Amino acid sequence: MKTAKLFAYPFLSILFAGAFISGSLKKETIEFVYPDGNQKALIMSYDDGLMEDIRLIKLFDENKIIGTFNLNSGLLGTTKTWPQSNGPDIVAKYVPRDSLLLIYNKHEIAAHSATHKDFKNLGDSEILQEVTTDIDNLNTLTKRKIVSMAYPFGNSNQHIAKLISNTGLTNARSVTDTYTFDLPDTFLLWHPTCHDSKALDLVNDYLSLDNHKLSVFYVWGHSWEFNDAKRWDDISEFCKKIGNRKDIWYVGSGAFTDYQLALKRLTITKESISNPIDNKEVWFRQNGDLKVLKPGKSIPAGM
Repeated sequence: MKTAKLFAYPFLSILFAGAFISGSLKKETIEFVYPDGNQKALIMSYDDGLMEDIRLIKLFDENKIIGTFNLNSGLLGTTKTWPQSNGPDIVAKYVPRDSLLLIYNKHEIAAHSATHKDFKNLGDSEILQEVTTDIDNLNTLTKRKIVSMAYPFGNSNQHIAKLISNTGLTNARSVTDTYTFDLPDTFLLWHPTCHDSKALDLVNDYLSLDNHKLSVFYVWGHSWEFNDAKRWDDISEFCKKIGNRKDIWYVGSGAFTDYQLALKRLTITKESISNPIDNKEVWFRQNGDLKVLKPGKSIPAGM
């Protein structure tokens, strides 16, 4: 009689995102991967919703990159001046309210609070008002389910992350750079890899990464920063280097989180791995062969 042991990569043991299963008579290897068998993913997250997004989206589309665009719904269609402590004031021209699906057609639309207030200076009820109003507005304008957010000014903490956990959001990004390609400890206080000004410095490290585990290169920024010619040249080079590849999953932060949560929902025992009927399909390699575990289906653990 065969026995089976289930091992999970330590870095993904909570998400079951890389499991090896072995039997005493015949070694069986099952490894969960991203869609299409990839182990690398790229998320590009951009804040505010200014007209400069249009040029950036064109660059993304040319390189088959998916962006997550975090919008302040209360400022759409307006022009606002933002004072800067380290340079000239920013005159921000926000995209029109009636053009969101045209501009962000192939990309994720996400929340960024209704009016970009600093959460550190708000009470709990004010924070929830900013978040829920933004979600509701964007849902009405786009008919899309809004599940992602970037914190305004990047300011958050564990208390705020818990506060917004009942709003329907599945993930929310800070601006605390990790300079790693690891998955987050918590999706509602998600620290990205780096600001886009550092992305070009890290791109070769990511392209050459070969550690046989799931990873993500999470870049954030503001499209208005590319009014600087050098910065635009750098992001263009970055996108050309990392885009149009078959070994990278180009994805919004919402779809990425959904997939990780789907992996977490798998039921893994010594006998089988089961995907609940109301879950999403997940991808895996069985002894090197790429397969899909459909909702409501199971695979033996150690045939």
